[in-house]
Amino acid sequence: MREARLRELVWQAGRILDRLGLVDYLGHTSARIPGTDRVIVKPKHSPKIRGMASLRPDDLVVVDLDGNLADGEHRPPAEVFIHTEIYRARPDVTAIVHTHQPAATTAGVLGVPILPTLHVPATFVPADPPTWPCPLLVDNPARGRELAEHLGDQRFCHLQGHGIVSVAGDVREAVVGAAMLEQLAEVALRAEQTGRTPRVITDAEIAVLRGQLAGVDGRWAYYLDLANSAISSSV
Repeated sequence: MREARLRELVWQAGRILDRLGLVDYLGHTSARIPGTDRVIVKPKHSPKIRGMASLRPDDLVVVDLDGNLADGEHRPPAEVFIHTEIYRARPDVTAIVHTHQPAATTAGVLGVPILPTLHVPATFVPADPPTWPCPLLVDNPARGRELAEHLGDQRFCHLQGHGIVSVAGDVREAVVGAAMLEQLAEVALRAEQTGRTPRVITDAEIAVLRGQLAGVDGRWAYYLDLANSAISSSV
């Protein structure tokens, strides 16, 4: 995939995450440039760079796997090592989302399992994500490596008291995965309040659902339309 298209996807990802209430002025999405050790990522919050919804593709920066700026006029985010160290540990990952989304973060703080209880989200999040028990900023490579170790070969991980990461082989999958995780976290927290045990969708049922449901394209198009509509109504 060409770098221009990746920039567009990372930019669109920010708008969608903002529209869904999964980020505020903090949080970031990244994409690995194919065939390189370079990463496109949202820059550091600054007087010019505000929320993710206001970014443009040209505002995004490119870093190497050491977190050094390779292209762009802005500084990388302080937590660039979330991205670089996961990419270093996981050659299969080409997109990463880090958010402070409320329900999933709360579930991580409380240790409430996020289980596959809803039919569509279950196909994205079939098991409770692992937890890295650390609320600190991932502002150095050592913490990035610790996070990557706790993530392991999974698609999601709690940064306990901090947020979550969602990783995938495609920007759209990483973003939609974060949205699906939030839906399941909301169910988990409501179930915890009732004291009742939710019915969990089985692995066999998830396998059937994956053959029945459309892929990520439709979800991405829907979320992008929501984001575009929100921006259009505000101007």
